Parts: sequence; C-alpha cells; structure tokens
Amino acid sequence: MAAKAASPDSKLAQGPVTTIDAVTTASPQSEPEVLAVGFGEASRLSRRVKFLLVFVLLALLAGLGIWRLLPEPAPLFSLSDLQGVYAGYQANASVIDRLHTQEEVGYILPAACEPLFETTVLNRFPNQALDGVGTFWELDRSAVSLFTYRFADVATADREYRRLAAVLDNCRDVPVEVHARPASRGMLTATPVLSNSDVTSQLGYVMTTNDGIKLAVHVLAFSNTVTWQFRYEPVAGPYRPLLAQRVMDSLVDQMHAVQDLHR
Repeated sequence: MAAKAASPDSKLAQGPVTTIDAVTTASPQSEPEVLAVGFGEASRLSRRVKFLLVFVLLALLAGLGIWRLLPEPAPLFSLSDLQGVYAGYQANASVIDRLHTQEEVGYILPAACEPLFETTVLNRFPNQALDGVGTFWELDRSAVSLFTYRFADVATADREYRRLAAVLDNCRDVPVEVHARPASRGMLTATPVLSNSDVTSQLGYVMTTNDGIKLAVHVLAFSNTVTWQFRYEPVAGPYRPLLAQRVMDSLVDQMHAVQDLHR
C-alpha cells in the first residue's frame, strides 16, 4: 500500500512542469515567423535603394563624360578682340561707333533693294550693332573698304545676315539705281562664294553699270559679327570675286586666331 500512494509533493512537482512545457513550446514557434518577415522586407528595400544609388551615379558619370566631349562654345568677340583681328590683318584700322558715323544722303531704287547698300554706299550704322572696326585701301584705280560690326550675340548677327540674304534673293538680276555717291545704275547680280574657310554664312553681289563700273559687296557672318567688303572697281571687264574671297578668308583666319587665344 505504501508503494501505490503518491505524496502531495510529487503531484505538485509534476503538474507545473507540464504547463510550463506547453507555454515554452508555443512561444518560440510564433516569434521567429514575425522576425523572418520583417528581415525580408528590409532586405528587399535595401537592395532597391542600392540599385537606385548605383543607377544615379552611373547616369551622372555618363553625363559628365558626354559634357566633356562636347565642343566648347567659341567666345564672343569684344571690341578689343576686333581691334586685335584688324591689327594682325591691316595696320591702319579704326573703330566705328554710332555717334561718329556720318550717313550719306541718298537712296536706292527699287527701295526693296536698299538694305544691300545701307552700310556700304549709304554708310548707315546697323540698327542692332554695338560698334565695329574698319579699314580702307586703294589698289590701282580700285578702292576697297573692309569693316566688321559687332552685335550683342550670335543670334542678332545671324538675323542681320539673313535679312540681307533674303533681300538678295529678291533683288538678284534686277536693275538698280544708286542715287548717292557714287551715283550709278546697273544690273544687280549675285556672285559665287569661293571660300576655303569653314564659314558658310557668306554671300556676294555686284552691280555693274553700262560703263563697266562695278560696285561689289561681299558679306560674311562670323560668331557675333558681320563683315562687309565693299569694292569700287571702275575698270573694264567682268567682275572676278576671287580676290575679294581671299581677303575674307584671310580675315577669317585672323578671327580664328583671336578666338583661340581665349579658349
């Protein structure tokens, strides 16, 4: 009988052990699941951020590489730059400004063709020009004027050049009368551009009278400048633009040289 009896102390010891085992078994099964889900989301977010940062960095490096490969914009010409161009080209160049420009009295017929003779025969200062530099010389019986006007930017100079190009398109092969010094009348024709330079914004035209007098003009747009070359040739024979073209090509070489000093 003593062997079958169980003491109260032994029952008390066995009961709590079973209860504690059930709690400790259920708790570890739920907590790792919550922690596992949390660590997975954080890992995916971290990979996305890293990928985005790498992409942005590569884009910045690619943009920097392309920017370095792009050609550097050529500097605009200042008045002192133009003086330097003409000093290397012709020693007796002078500055042109609006206040000291004396216009010639006269007009051109038809009036639509007058812009082609504004800065040359009529000696008018271009409306949008800031200032300029010019020179003059004589060759036998011929007289040559070369002058460059400076504009605020490339776009303004280009508009002035394109305005003249549009007028020339409408006035080529048209009889023109110059009612100013030197007074003359004749047929206005376009002359070919025979340039060896990289400047494509060039045009030429000549008015030839019945007496063989030629008023020839060559226009060139370069950066924020427009250059006119005006030739008065009272000699017989057809007009040959090659000599005028060589003058312009030489001027372009001087312009490039001055720009290179600022790069």
